[in-house]
Amino acid sequence: MDIKRLIPKDKMDIDSINKLKTLDINLIRSIIPELLEWTEDANWPTTKEIGKLLLPLGNELIPHLRKIFASDDDCWKYSILVKLVKNLPESVLSEMEADLKRLALNPTEREKQELVNEEAAEILSLLQ
Repeated sequence: MDIKRLIPKDKMDIDSINKLKTLDINLIRSIIPELLEWTEDANWPTTKEIGKLLLPLGNELIPHLRKIFASDDDCWKYSILVKLVKNLPESVLSEMEADLKRLALNPTEREKQELVNEEAAEILSLLQ
């Protein structure tokens, strides 16, 4: 099976995500970046479902999340914080503490406008 065929085709493609949910999580690892592209907006139906799908990968998501945090797409940062990062286990959040502190304590103006700093601060409070 070509796993890439199950990457969502658009922001409403929940059928593809439901098919991915039936597969071994190990098969999904190879398409993490492509799946994360469908989490760019917290309002998209794909965002929440992909967040649930990727949650079991825990620490493996960190490099991918750091790429998002380093991007200039502040809407995506907010979306990924709300729909995925917030639900990660405390052990994974601890590994991301420096990233979250930067977003919470030293946000750009655009990150502030998208409320990235507030969401990051709320997630940091889960670590205490």
